[in-house]
Amino acid sequence: MSSRLIELSYFDPGAKVRLTAYADTVMLENAGGNGTITAIRFGGYPEMVRAMSDAIYGGGTVEAVRNGEKRQFKSTPKGYRRQLSHDGVYATATLMANDDKLTAAPVDDSGDDDRAETGTQQELQPRKCYIFCPAGDRDRLFEEVDRKTAAPLVPAFRDYVLDELTAQGDPRQLEVVSLREKLDAYVLELKPEDANVVEILEDGLKSGAIAIPGAAPGQPDGFDGVENITDYLNTFGPTVAQRIRSQFQPLFDPAAEPLSEEVLAVNDTIMAQAGHSLYHAQLAVAEATKRQLQRKKIALIVAECGSGKSKIGATALGALQGMHAALEGRGKTFNLIMAPSHVTKKWVRERFACQRQ
Repeated sequence: MSSRLIELSYFDPGAKVRLTAYADTVMLENAGGNGTITAIRFGGYPEMVRAMSDAIYGGGTVEAVRNGEKRQFKSTPKGYRRQLSHDGVYATATLMANDDKLTAAPVDDSGDDDRAETGTQQELQPRKCYIFCPAGDRDRLFEEVDRKTAAPLVPAFRDYVLDELTAQGDPRQLEVVSLREKLDAYVLELKPEDANVVEILEDGLKSGAIAIPGAAPGQPDGFDGVENITDYLNTFGPTVAQRIRSQFQPLFDPAAEPLSEEVLAVNDTIMAQAGHSLYHAQLAVAEATKRQLQRKKIALIVAECGSGKSKIGATALGALQGMHAALEGRGKTFNLIMAPSHVTKKWVRERFACQRQ
């Protein structure tokens, strides 16, 4: 039975080292039938994966074999961003090509003695940008083009811009072999100051192929009756709020989820010992902080002075450690809170005031 994975091997004759790993995704910019790696994901033993990623990152040529077919994959020295992970005895590495930096190259001043004496002039050079997106997803492709260029693109320009770029040979589609996901890869070449994209936009606006939304005379622009910030919020507030909610998922949504038993138990203790409980908003932040600490072991609470950050943090720590103590059969936990001295004095005053009440 033939293997679907791509067997990668690298041999360094000087060091007499041979490496082997197995790839499930390879993206290539073809050159003479073999190709230069633009993205690759492979796995194997941790030491092999680390060494293979170093070899590719360093510019080594890798031999690839899949179902009996051999190919040579070249790589660009130090031209990738890398991500390595491992789980026990198995590790994976992902390398993705970096976009060209915005650089300048010297102009040939050999025939001008005056310019040669005063210094070499510089001019911007074209640069390559790499795009990776789900197969056949033109919306995502357009979004990625928009990320790469400073030219002002709006969704209404999508089909026109992509069609015109394709007619000019950009973005150029790359070879993709992926065993898990259906992906497309492209290389987009941008002229200095993104002149090729800007020219497409200018030609489209002049010919009428595209138009800036709301710019046509007599057409509604959505701002009728909007004369100040209050009108803007009244008109577009729900849309803006929905956009924020869709882009930033909260760790805890008090409108849709109940507080955990641990946070409620800590709040009951605060009520019994101090004579007051945390506000609803403080309890919600404490629950979110507890979840973040459980996930990442670090959390930041950003709020104004006097909003109760110390109480919230102490509640989150108490709830988290109390939960662990209950699971592990321990009776007590110990938490250390560090704060400026004037804050601790304030806590003492509040504590005594609560006791007197």
